[in-house]
Amino acid sequence: MGEKVETCIGCDIGGSYVKIGLISRNGTILYQRTVPLPPLTTPEEMADWISSLLLNFYTMGKKLHTVPIGVGIGIPGPLQYPEGILHDPPNLPFSGEIPMRQFIEERISLPVIMDNDATTQTLGELWLGEGIGIKNLIYLSFGTGIGGGIVIDGKVYRGTIGLAGEIGHMTIDYHGRPCLCGARGCLETYASLNGLAQSLLEWKDPLPHDLTMALRSKDYGSLPALLKDKIESGEVQWQRIWDIFADALGAGIGSLINLFNPQKVVLSGGLSYYSNLFLPRTLEKIHTSSFRGAAKGCLIRISKLKNTSGIIGAAHLAFTWEENKR
Repeated sequence: MGEKVETCIGCDIGGSYVKIGLISRNGTILYQRTVPLPPLTTPEEMADWISSLLLNFYTMGKKLHTVPIGVGIGIPGPLQYPEGILHDPPNLPFSGEIPMRQFIEERISLPVIMDNDATTQTLGELWLGEGIGIKNLIYLSFGTGIGGGIVIDGKVYRGTIGLAGEIGHMTIDYHGRPCLCGARGCLETYASLNGLAQSLLEWKDPLPHDLTMALRSKDYGSLPALLKDKIESGEVQWQRIWDIFADALGAGIGSLINLFNPQKVVLSGGLSYYSNLFLPRTLEKIHTSSFRGAAKGCLIRISKLKNTSGIIGAAHLAFTWEENKR
């Protein structure tokens, strides 16, 4: 029998789903799953459930004749890196300062490293995606909220205690919509699934039955496809929902370009699949919201890694953590 392949388990925790993969050192995904996130109300419940999932993947790794050597986890923040302490995460169902990395490491037999979910996705782009060869990059992931990653001189910028990169909580209208974080007018209150839902809730005319039911059941993940289908069938008034999204996103990216002067901005997450509905207007808004030279020198790209950047980046984080410990 040949030499066993070293692997790491990459885990990407979202607001509605958890993606998990067994990844080799060269970035090959040997096995992966996407699992709905069940209703969890306490940090301990989440730690128990995630740990069970990780242990199943550890067993699968052994069956595939690999050697799982570590676990990397991306989780919605704010998160203190490398301690893995969550600080009042607005998109998770609990609050406080929570030592989530410690909770999970106590439950499994593998070393665990944890970072903000958008940071691990950014690492995936740097390793195998749009970030290859790029020194200065901004990464945005659109889902329930907005995750962000900042790369300066080829390295992820985490800030003083690891809480940097919360791009979704940039204020773009300080009199604007209330955000789950407690502030008003955050970018993600307009340009995310929650943002689409809020725009529909503010719609002055009666909504169609399917949109009403999606809002009532909080099935916000179905909204992009429902809106797309309506627009393509000739109900062009619903493009206004995407225009609100696009204007906010363009203003936010324009500010980021002025602040960081990046070579590239990468858009990812489920909503990036609908870029034809918002990107043209977003690009127009970027150019009216940023200095001409900085905007001209910045590429706006959709991630090619799609929904795998998180597990790839989390595994890369785990490999790097283990190498640095040796």
